[in-house]
Amino acid sequence: MILGCLGGIVLGLIYFVWRCPNLRKAWFFPPRKGFVALMYHHITEKPAESPDVADFSVTPDAFKEQLNFLREHGYTPISVKQLLHTIQTGHKHFQKPVMLTFDDATDDHYTCLFPLLKTYNVPALIFIITDFVGKPGYMTWDQIREMQQSGLVEFGSHTCSHRRLRSLTQPEIVQEITQSKKVLEAQLGCSVCSFCYPFGAGAFDKRVRPHVLKAGYTLDFSTKRGINPWPLRANKPILRAFPRGGETLWDFHLELTRGRSRL
Repeated sequence: MILGCLGGIVLGLIYFVWRCPNLRKAWFFPPRKGFVALMYHHITEKPAESPDVADFSVTPDAFKEQLNFLREHGYTPISVKQLLHTIQTGHKHFQKPVMLTFDDATDDHYTCLFPLLKTYNVPALIFIITDFVGKPGYMTWDQIREMQQSGLVEFGSHTCSHRRLRSLTQPEIVQEITQSKKVLEAQLGCSVCSFCYPFGAGAFDKRVRPHVLKAGYTLDFSTKRGINPWPLRANKPILRAFPRGGETLWDFHLELTRGRSRL
């Protein structure tokens, strides 16, 4: 009887939390300090085609509010070079470090994101799907090189074709990881040390991650949510926080302090 009552209470609480979105926020998680890699996709005014896509689209005005929030609350946006230096030295050179990362290298990164990066003078890391460069909806190599020459934007690999690496054969996995690096380095004229797993698939897979490290990438970024230790140790994939479209600055605060805004 008692177990039945307890079970009913638990189910009732679960239903209540599910029906009340504010209770699904991560405010009750203990705050954590460390290195926060923020994961974005689109910075655009274009309306999303579906609710799922809406999560991946942050408006320029909302992004400006987030950049102002970072500045007002003492966060330091850092570059890949600065992150690598911290890994090599083990020193905490920056207070409240964050990194702005953007997946896919879509055309809004040039038209909407790039002007804001220049206005606020903040660095960013963009992951390129090399087979998609120049296709409709994606940046061109000329745009990518212009962003690189600004000194604000660095680039990493998001594979050749954005397929789920865990679903591929070993030769296909190696091809996606190594060929994209070769193309990027040939086009950009510099070493590329950052890699991002499409859909996060493979970041913690023993069939996949060793090939990323063997290819010469120093930093590999997952889609698993969380806050990383600081100074960062390069022995694990980097966790990222995911600011979604339509969220508030309170949600953004939760991303920065809990690594997530919701359950």
